[in-house]
Amino acid sequence: MSIIRFFSKIKYTTLVLVMVIVTVFSTLALSYLITDEITIVSEDIAKRNFMEKYDDVYQELTRLENFLTRIETIVNRSNSVNDLQQNFNTWISFQPKQLDSLISWQKVSFTRYTDSQASIETLQDTVLSSKNKNKSLAVVKKQSVIVPTSTGYVWRNKLAVVTATKDSLFLGYDIALKDLQRYFANVDSKSINYAYVFNKDGLVLLHPDENLLGKSVFTFSSISPKDTIELTVNNQVPSVVKSEYLQLDVIRYLQPLQLKETSWYIAVSSPKNISEENVTKIRQYTFLIYGISTILLLFVFYFFNERVKKQYKEKERLLKEKNNLIVQNQIAEKESSFLQLQQLKEQINPHFLFNALNSLYMLIDINKEKSKTFALKLSKLYRYFITPPANNITLVKNELELLNEYIYLQQTRFGKSLEVTILGNVNVVEHKYIPFLALQTLVENAIKHNAATKVKPLLITVHLAEDGIKVVNNYQPIATPQKSNHFGIDYLKNIYAYYNVNNFTNYQKNSQYICHLPYIIIK
Repeated sequence: MSIIRFFSKIKYTTLVLVMVIVTVFSTLALSYLITDEITIVSEDIAKRNFMEKYDDVYQELTRLENFLTRIETIVNRSNSVNDLQQNFNTWISFQPKQLDSLISWQKVSFTRYTDSQASIETLQDTVLSSKNKNKSLAVVKKQSVIVPTSTGYVWRNKLAVVTATKDSLFLGYDIALKDLQRYFANVDSKSINYAYVFNKDGLVLLHPDENLLGKSVFTFSSISPKDTIELTVNNQVPSVVKSEYLQLDVIRYLQPLQLKETSWYIAVSSPKNISEENVTKIRQYTFLIYGISTILLLFVFYFFNERVKKQYKEKERLLKEKNNLIVQNQIAEKESSFLQLQQLKEQINPHFLFNALNSLYMLIDINKEKSKTFALKLSKLYRYFITPPANNITLVKNELELLNEYIYLQQTRFGKSLEVTILGNVNVVEHKYIPFLALQTLVENAIKHNAATKVKPLLITVHLAEDGIKVVNNYQPIATPQKSNHFGIDYLKNIYAYYNVNNFTNYQKNSQYICHLPYIIIK
């Protein structure tokens, strides 16, 4: 049993080890998958951040630039310079107060005809057609540029207007880049990324670093003029670069920012480590789950292994108790068999001895020689009774010899009322084993419980066969049955049970009573 427990322990220990190894390798494999997924998710997060930032910047810059379009509308609706001045001032008065700190309105300035063309030509960007030449006021040029001033760089949005007398008017607004930077900082204060906007010459319109406003982006970043060539909308190609502003790796998207009046470029940078933050949390949680799962797995298998060991110990204890009970039961059965044999002999002795002595007394006067033979056989029979074998089993030949002596004594008493016949080859079965006193017990039971007369003699047949001995008598019970304790039959059953022989049978069939005595195999 200990060997079985040893191999079982090895088996479950190996199983635990295999499960732990599988868990560890699964965790490593998942880690590699998560690492690959992090790159994809990080780029996706950076792209979403770019699109959100792009939309925010585009909408705000478009809104600020649209004031120039509104001013153009005012010019087109005005019929004179005074009318234009009045309409422009009225429109400005209705603008939100929060724009006062951002926008510096450049009210109508007047230039005579002689200087007007030169003044107009100094303006950059859009040159309008002369289709409005018949109007009293016609917008001929628009400007949306970054220019230096004494107080810093400004984003200038300005109109050149020509009067019917060829004189020029200039009006529009300036937005200081420092004010624009602070404005966007307030609008987008919770963003985890940053954007900067520059024109085709690289001049920076918007940047979180105030010192870089108005400077060329090509001088302080990894962006070069060729990076803007063939760059189209919706052609976002991310690149991981070192940020000149944050001094760490960022995922940068670069794309054209097409406003109504002019074209810009926007670069949106998202810190790489921040982009990975949520995914890294997922990885940490995954490792935590796998760690806890591994620990739980170890605990489960530990307690399972302990339970198995406990069960084996319990089974071993129960098996030991069972073996002890079997031994005790066998001892008890043997003792019971010996006790029943003793009771059987005690019952036989006085009953049989009384009848035998009675028969001997009658024989002495009738036939002295026969009485001597009777006394000798009786003595031999009782010597056999009082010397039982050690295990309550004996050879068939011994039992047949005893039976012959017993039949002789009984026939002396019953005469022709009793006929006992032994059939079969004695030599074939004489070395087989049966319970001690088995044949005598069955013959005596037949005599005890059945009537035996000359008219209806008691016929007993002993069949010797290879599978056992069958004792058959005609069933003719006496009129007044004697009280029976069944010592004989119970004794035989216990002997056979002790030797694990279960085909001993006794039964009545038609007018016969039959007992089958199987042989006992001695190993």
